[in-house]
Amino acid sequence: MFKKEKPMMSVSAIIQSRAAHHWGRGLRLDNNLSLSSMGPQSPLDLKPDTATLMVNFSPPGDPLSPAGLYSVDRSNMMNNSCNVQDSPNYPPNHPLSGSKHLCSICGDRASGKHYGVYSCEGCKGFFKRTVRKNLSYACREENKCIIDKRQRNRCQYCRYQKCLTMGMKREAVQEERQRTKDRDHNNVEVEPTSSSNTDMPVELILRAENKADAIKTEQQYIEQQHPQHTVGAICQATDKQLIQLVEWAKHIPHFKNLPLGDQVLLLRAGWNELMIAAFSHRSISVKDGIVLATGLTVDRDSAHQAGVEAIFDRVLTELVAKMRDMGMDRTELGCLRTIILFNPGSKGLQSVNEVEVLRDKVYVALEEYCRTTHPEEPGRFAKLLLRLPSLRSIGLKCLEHLFFYKLIGDSPIDTFLMEVLESSSHDVQVAT
Repeated sequence: MFKKEKPMMSVSAIIQSRAAHHWGRGLRLDNNLSLSSMGPQSPLDLKPDTATLMVNFSPPGDPLSPAGLYSVDRSNMMNNSCNVQDSPNYPPNHPLSGSKHLCSICGDRASGKHYGVYSCEGCKGFFKRTVRKNLSYACREENKCIIDKRQRNRCQYCRYQKCLTMGMKREAVQEERQRTKDRDHNNVEVEPTSSSNTDMPVELILRAENKADAIKTEQQYIEQQHPQHTVGAICQATDKQLIQLVEWAKHIPHFKNLPLGDQVLLLRAGWNELMIAAFSHRSISVKDGIVLATGLTVDRDSAHQAGVEAIFDRVLTELVAKMRDMGMDRTELGCLRTIILFNPGSKGLQSVNEVEVLRDKVYVALEEYCRTTHPEEPGRFAKLLLRLPSLRSIGLKCLEHLFFYKLIGDSPIDTFLMEVLESSSHDVQVAT
């Protein structure tokens, strides 16, 4: 195991050296918090799988977020990527704090015996979801992928095969489902909503989308009055859109209950895809244009002049057009963005199991929402999830073409996110 390198400067020191010429918004940061509390600066994994394109590569099928480019140099990223936490330190009242068994599939702490073998909540939920939905997977390698705590999300095929090899029983899942049906049938009163929807209500996810759209900064009002129809305007406005993004995340159920360092890691990993998803859906009503959060519309000529017409066309064809054709509503958009946000594959993430459980709850809540609002479209849930690989691929291409290169000036994105997460609410204005 490699020893973590201690950072030379704290976050507060970085902010003090940059704040005078960069933001000037009076954002606050706890002086006792340093970069070391945020864990290794490395990208995250996200399902569905797509090819990786940036630094800090992992095996195919493990898409990464390149946000670490903004916080550390490449050598530090490669060193830190070798750091793997052995076991999370659970608080005394945590259900896994006294666990004496390890998960037979990934080696994490087991929460008990599930479907015949000792396993963690993550592998239990993965196996149950695979069996109940009769999902099939394919390995992009040679069916020999390593499945451990750090890499269990990288290949679904090999993870499922290991579940079977270690003794998990498909029939146990079916029997559990049948017992649940029988119990519900015998009850006089049946709950109107499932427990997963109660824990992750889509109504609150929709509210987060609406609140984020209402947030504007003073500079955004100025930009609306004096729009610049160039892709350069995207870069100038993105730090303001990051503020919107953080405020959105604060209203997502359970996000603020996670450790602050984990909040930063999750936002850093998905910020580019989260913003691309938002402005793609916002552009549904516009012909051949992309509408930013500031109200600025970027047209094809502007994209061509900036040399990113290929990315521009992909956004329109793979995202905007698909969203328009299927009539994706804001609740479905919010659920997709929440799936991107709750990414449990982060190296350095403390609350891996908690984040994985939260993401699974979003999957279930979105599937239930599709079933109740569009009963005539049994494949709608799957069609929604198919937008995730496009978001991942386009997000990586945007960074590859420097589309988002100077989004927040010369400041590390971790510093920016930490500032906004700890800032007081008066730094943003709510549009009336």
